[in-house]
Amino acid sequence: MRRYDLIFRRLPDRIVLLFNNSSTDPRTQLLREQLTLEFDLQLSDPHFYNYTGLPQTDIPGSILLFSNAEGHAPGRLHKEDVVTASEVVAFEHQGTAVSVRPFGRIVLQLKPDLSSSYEISFAARTTRWCYFLMSANLAALSEPAIIDTSNSTHFTGPQAVTLPDGARASVFVSEETIALAQRPLHTFQLVESVGIGGMHRTVIPALPSPDIQTISAAGIPGYDRTQAYSEIFLY
Repeated sequence: MRRYDLIFRRLPDRIVLLFNNSSTDPRTQLLREQLTLEFDLQLSDPHFYNYTGLPQTDIPGSILLFSNAEGHAPGRLHKEDVVTASEVVAFEHQGTAVSVRPFGRIVLQLKPDLSSSYEISFAARTTRWCYFLMSANLAALSEPAIIDTSNSTHFTGPQAVTLPDGARASVFVSEETIALAQRPLHTFQLVESVGIGGMHRTVIPALPSPDIQTISAAGIPGYDRTQAYSEIFLY
């Protein structure tokens, strides 16, 4: 990079490549060189795989390969709008020394059609959300239910379960998986049915979202072992 008068800068949410603009049309001259740069990426977020929908099964033996080669989505370093299994490749050690496996690698081709910026986008992980009624007050509700104010997501329950510590509780489980997000995409409410005609009393107007640091595969009766669950305990 020094040979071609390039400067690399690492920012909190991106990397930046700068070129020297002291000469006439330096960008065009540089891109005629058809250079290829490689950057290895290290993962610093220990909870990344908890909240990211990433189809990478053999994590120790694979990395993510990003590139602006032909066939990639416009403005992206991957083929689709989000990272898919096609970006997962086997990790091969370089040379005779044991290399540290990077999380990913960017292969950036400096060619005439180079975009001014590229993004790497991951899909949010989806889990089935479980709300546990833990306190005596919530357990005393006669006909509790969890509703979605947009009426797009439905929960089954309540189902009586025994927790690992022997305590009894009632649990509601979403019928479909729900995407995890820093800001909830849905507003769920705990209500209690009162009388006829679908009338209900709101007990908790806005239920909390799951903690992205915790994904469960516990053996609660009714769980599907092929799916991931997010558990929220209400008191």
